[in-house]
Amino acid sequence: MLETELKYLLNDIAASNSRASFKRVYLYYYDKLFWLAKSYVKADELAEEVTNDVFMNLWTQRARLPEINNFSYYCYTAIKNKSLTSLSKKQPGKVCLDDMKTEIADTATTDDRLNCADLSRVISNAVNKLSDQCKVVFKLVKEDGLKYREVADLLDISVKTVEYHMGNALKQVAQAIARAQKPAMAIVQRAEV
Repeated sequence: MLETELKYLLNDIAASNSRASFKRVYLYYYDKLFWLAKSYVKADELAEEVTNDVFMNLWTQRARLPEINNFSYYCYTAIKNKSLTSLSKKQPGKVCLDDMKTEIADTATTDDRLNCADLSRVISNAVNKLSDQCKVVFKLVKEDGLKYREVADLLDISVKTVEYHMGNALKQVAQAIARAQKPAMAIVQRAEV
């Protein structure tokens, strides 16, 4: 969603109490916010409750939505705070991260689609092998587009720690891709001989 579209939707929600605009914002942000809540609370039901509570608060405070400068960061912070409050009341479970998804252009050939699916699987496996903290940092930076400073503030860690986790994650992903390409290159080289 473009920033201009988001601003329009937030203004429409505030000015007209537009349920349709709120639904678009809800559908766009729900999965991301749910995933973040789950990384804190570790249970689907509790993460769903936290996410819906945040959206309920956004709806009740809708008149103030246009005043928010960085809506994504605001939502992530609200999820973090609500999750931490819930944790003080409930027992955590186990973390399950969403699989990484790769978008493939409609014009891609079957070989391109297979290669992309293989690469996506290799990357997903590499990310799943990372430590929990490293996974959260990687997903917030690479999938959600947050800046290192924003991730550091959100997770209450230093920017250097974010840099360390990103360096580690990128190194692990690169090594996994290199390992996956070695057998394919050996087959290609044998075929050329």
